Amino acid sequence: MSSQNLRWLNPTQPQTLYSAVMLSYFRAVGMVLFGSAYYRQLPLDLFGSGVATLFALFLTGTFVAGGIGITNERTWGYIFAFFSACYSVLATLWVGINFSLGMGFLLRLMFDIVLVVLLVHPHSRSYKKIWFR
Repeated sequence: MSSQNLRWLNPTQPQTLYSAVMLSYFRAVGMVLFGSAYYRQLPLDLFGSGVATLFALFLTGTFVAGGIGITNERTWGYIFAFFSACYSVLATLWVGINFSLGMGFLLRLMFDIVLVVLLVHPHSRSYKKIWFR
């Protein structure tokens, strides 16, 4: 995949995948602009502060890489986006169960679950099976 062929969005893909790409980018931008305390808490509780900070940076990168990979019809992009989304659901539930169940928690959980659902939707999976390399 050369830089001349690199695409950030692909409107010819099914609406489910296109929406998943947009939501992956949205989650990455949200982590950069508003912090990633929700996603750092699980590795912080398990491994400590150094790993938690690195993991938050890694997760932001996997959201962006997943979006770019899906847009350019690469299997690795789908895998990155799927595992990032699943971790986001798990980390958000971890924070919600251990700390608080406010409106921010519910809104964050909703977006995380929607991303997973968009990626495992039958239209997304059939398109991936046919077109992704």
